[in-house]
Amino acid sequence: MHLIELSALTASSPCAVCLGTFDGVHLGHQALLHATADIAHEKGLLPCAYTFDVPPAAVLGKSHAAVLTKMEEKAALMAACGVDTIIYSRFDRNVAAQSAEDFFNDLLLRQLNAHHVIIGFHYHFGCMARGDAALMRSFCERAGIGLTVVPPVRLADGTLVSSTSIRACLASGNRRGAEEMLNRPLSVREEALLGGREHE
Repeated sequence: MHLIELSALTASSPCAVCLGTFDGVHLGHQALLHATADIAHEKGLLPCAYTFDVPPAAVLGKSHAAVLTKMEEKAALMAACGVDTIIYSRFDRNVAAQSAEDFFNDLLLRQLNAHHVIIGFHYHFGCMARGDAALMRSFCERAGIGLTVVPPVRLADGTLVSSTSIRACLASGNRRGAEEMLNRPLSVREEALLGGREHE
């Protein structure tokens, strides 16, 4: 596993890059990561993920977003899904102010050497989260690189799998629901959030 802070990245091989916060590395994230590994293998690219050290909402103060998985644990879970090069930025207000176009041109093309981008259906990027899947598609088409948009993952009862839903399950003490969406037992950190108990 290679966990690299963006500021320490010197060069990158041509990559299939998946984008997301990946907090919890739940079933939806796992679908994104498996798709990335498959596309990278098919196209002869390096499977790579770009993420942040904490959920942006936790920094921007838009909502209470308890962190489900710290960076090292998150990276290990991502590597188990076939993407073992994880590049991350420390999310702050300077990163939040980056325009969608700069995010694409400076980060994805220049720094990460993206030749194919993989995102979830509701992925947003750039200042004020103005970039969406449609804008990403237009950028990728202009740059001549591939884009894959992974559809939502739902449980058998129709519940959308998301980090927000997992936090709600933990807060209400619904261990079974959280573990079903995570596709694994709760970690020590997630256990501490169960039933709204205090955590570090």
